[in-house]
Amino acid sequence: MVTLNMASSPKKSLCFLLALVLLSIVFQPTSCASAQAAPNNDFETDDMMWSQCNCPSSSSTTNKKQNHAKMAYLISVHNRRTIHDGAYLLKSLMETSHPGNTAVILIHVDHRVGIANPAEVAKNETLKNQFLYHESPLRRYVDACLANSCARSNNDSNDGAHKTNADNNVLLEVHSHFAPNWGQWSMNQPTIWGMEYLLYHPQFQRNTNKLRLGKTMSSENPSSLPPPWDVFVNLSGDTLPVISAQRISQLFNTIDGPLGNTNFVTSSSCATGLIPTSIFDFPKGTMKRSHYFQHGIPKRHSYVDTLSGEWKINVETPIYFGSQWMALTHDFVNYVIRSLSHPNGLGSVLKRTFVDTEVQMTDESFFATVLMNSPFNNTIPKLNKDDKSLLNYPSMQSLRYERMDENAPNAWDKWTSSNSLYDIPPKFKSVTDGEGPSKPWGPYFLGLYDLGDIKDSGALFIRKVSWSVDENLVRMLPVVRSESEEERMLLEWDVLPDIRWPKNGVKIKDPWVWSEENEEVE
Repeated sequence: MVTLNMASSPKKSLCFLLALVLLSIVFQPTSCASAQAAPNNDFETDDMMWSQCNCPSSSSTTNKKQNHAKMAYLISVHNRRTIHDGAYLLKSLMETSHPGNTAVILIHVDHRVGIANPAEVAKNETLKNQFLYHESPLRRYVDACLANSCARSNNDSNDGAHKTNADNNVLLEVHSHFAPNWGQWSMNQPTIWGMEYLLYHPQFQRNTNKLRLGKTMSSENPSSLPPPWDVFVNLSGDTLPVISAQRISQLFNTIDGPLGNTNFVTSSSCATGLIPTSIFDFPKGTMKRSHYFQHGIPKRHSYVDTLSGEWKINVETPIYFGSQWMALTHDFVNYVIRSLSHPNGLGSVLKRTFVDTEVQMTDESFFATVLMNSPFNNTIPKLNKDDKSLLNYPSMQSLRYERMDENAPNAWDKWTSSNSLYDIPPKFKSVTDGEGPSKPWGPYFLGLYDLGDIKDSGALFIRKVSWSVDENLVRMLPVVRSESEEERMLLEWDVLPDIRWPKNGVKIKDPWVWSEENEEVE
């Protein structure tokens, strides 16, 4: 990660930072060549990195009175690579946070790889590779955070050291319940499970005597008490934050944060940017518009609004496209789960419709459709008319930067990018579980050459990022700044080096394998 320290002038420090970055690029192996030449480098196998968990700092120079949101993260991993990449994501969130910023981190491991240990696998051949998490850096790091009380789990006692840290340490848990199939409704299951857990588990109930502060407040009205978390963010394991967890918490604070009380359900690849895209926004005859009508989805539905209790009879309910990866307010998460729990709620009606008609990619449309047809449709981002940037935070063009659908013109017959793409390195399969390249439509892997576009996007998160493709990007992010007066003049994105894809493209030559070269000479 990049840490800013501007004891002198910001300009001098910025120049020094850029010089260090450029030197690191020149003198460190990158991308494909790195994986080919040194697959067992220290960056990949550094056990010390995963056996130590640095607690969220309590000695920050941050203004203690500065408002912040209590963040709840769900990290989903599904194979060897995302489990390994997820360790970097978890470390970034844990160690760039400050007490109270991050309330919960849930990790869901795909049931096909599971959380069994090798001994259990040996007794049951049907488990196959379900010990991948058990032998991963992610498990070692989770154990390290629990061991030194940086984090706690539901199995921890409230006595002793954990009691003194109950206000500040993160609830960190690993679960394995579902095996989602790409394109099917099951892709939504881990996200819905995470939402239900955060709402219904006893420690998150606002009407219990033992609240988030460990105090008894039975005399207070439970509904008037602040929720134990404010913002729900779900992330794929191959995601990285661009800025610190502390700054993300500040931006989302519900009192005066520029992102507070806003529901984000899109990524940079969405056709209408930060706003969910209605199927009617797409030209007639395009795949995204015709796909849903081909499956016979009705344009109108009847359902109960679980917020008001009112029946909505035969109302127009357009489908909206967004993203599987979101940042949602506590109130909207509550609305989604209540509408799924009620047999006639909007969530239940849409779920039955999607499942019965066998529509694909509901993970990209279900939550956006619920949001835009609910009383919360006024909580979507407010945009500047000129450049579609966020009105309250103009530097932000998207919540998450990713590259997708660049292999063909979009629905408006426009190419979204002509930049080169990172391909998987020759030894990619050997350090994953035989994973192949990205799907033709993406999302594509990101690397150092994408920094310029990441900088322009102002995104809080980026995906897909993997140490196995370009570890340099993993080294650089997130950007962490102190709260000195000089540094508050700059945004974290401003100090990212403006590195872009060369206009003529890039071609990487495989490194020389000298033993083979000598054999040819002889």
